[in-house]
Amino acid sequence: GTTTTDSLPGGGSNGGGQTSQQGTSTIEFFGWGSAEEQENFQTLVDAFMAENPDVRVIYSATDASGYMTTLRNRGSSLPDVFYMPDYEFMAWADSGRLYDMSNDVTQAELDSVWKLSTDMYRYDRSTTTLGTGPLFALPKDLGPYLLVYNKTLLQQIITEKGLTIGLPDPHVPMTWAAFRNYLKAIKKDNVFGIGSYEMMHAIYSNNADYWDATVRQQRITDPNFVNAIQFIADLHLVDGVMPSPSQQNSMNAYQRFLNGGAVFAWMGAWDLKAFWNQVTFDFDVIPTPVGPAAGAKSTSWVGSVGYAVSKNSRQIGAAMRLAKYLTFNEESARLNYKLGQAMPNVKAIAENDWVNNIGLEGRSLLPENKQLFIDTVNQTELIAGKNRSRYYLYDNTAILDFEDSLEPVFSGAKTAQQFMREYASSFQDDLDENASYLY
Repeated sequence: GTTTTDSLPGGGSNGGGQTSQQGTSTIEFFGWGSAEEQENFQTLVDAFMAENPDVRVIYSATDASGYMTTLRNRGSSLPDVFYMPDYEFMAWADSGRLYDMSNDVTQAELDSVWKLSTDMYRYDRSTTTLGTGPLFALPKDLGPYLLVYNKTLLQQIITEKGLTIGLPDPHVPMTWAAFRNYLKAIKKDNVFGIGSYEMMHAIYSNNADYWDATVRQQRITDPNFVNAIQFIADLHLVDGVMPSPSQQNSMNAYQRFLNGGAVFAWMGAWDLKAFWNQVTFDFDVIPTPVGPAAGAKSTSWVGSVGYAVSKNSRQIGAAMRLAKYLTFNEESARLNYKLGQAMPNVKAIAENDWVNNIGLEGRSLLPENKQLFIDTVNQTELIAGKNRSRYYLYDNTAILDFEDSLEPVFSGAKTAQQFMREYASSFQDDLDENASYLY
């Protein structure tokens, strides 16, 4: 493994980072990712060190599944700079272990990246409010999760069946009813219309949520919420256009999509490298279908990971230079999209270079509708983006338990309405427990 700063002279229980005789600061940067992503980050770190010869960065990474456990096991001896996933952010910001970066970043720097991407790493510890107050991380990326379709396969089915339907509109969301009809029209042996349906997309796009604005009262019994869950279940139970729960367990939607076993699936910009290199079909993204509820708007969840700096770091200055370089540097933003790793965080690079395919060729020109990623983050009249549900929780149990319990609805043993009525008190108990950590 990589040597951590804690085992170097001058390291120790107060976190990494120290200065050697030559005036060089050594800092530790810890993340996660595939071998490819780790290679990409070593490239970025090397570029940073070339521009900052007085800083030595020791970069190490683990796979995503073991990352949080490894980080927690570090106790108070944290790396100087480290990844902070959106759904863990609240508990970590509340704990006082993250460095408050508010005074280290200029307004011009903040304005150069998506507003949503920095707002989500603000937290007011005195009122336990997200989205406001001190800045405790800088955004590594902002990832809208969008509906994607296999264009090659869809065109083939339309031709084979002699259908009069066109390809989906890239800008105007379909209604749920229209989407169901579309999937039924393209039904074919051994090919599902869609591999799975993202729960948050259905809930958010029907003007519903799991809880009220305070995140203290359950809202899973609201009709808009109930209808969203039933809509998903009916794609399999009534329409037969989505695999059953057991079929989904035997092959996930992502794999089914790559294999040509489903026309529609879901993707983030982090999937692009695989989509460019592992499959040969054309693909594109379209807006999330919108539900029938009053005030409903096509809404996709937007995930994110931040760069946090340990409050105990002995090299706050050097650590902040690295975090800022990775966040605001234009070359870093360009490399991110060319490597098929992320939508650029620097707005100018996303809106000019990325959308206009600067430096991209062949399959890396896909998807054509990149503007949808930007619209989801910027919020337009028809399109919106919203944080993942777990972002709003100090403790993720409420969501994890809920998702684990839904099988009876998706297998048809219970209606969504029956289930929500029965489960509401358990969900409320979990929300009460979540609130007890904060108040």
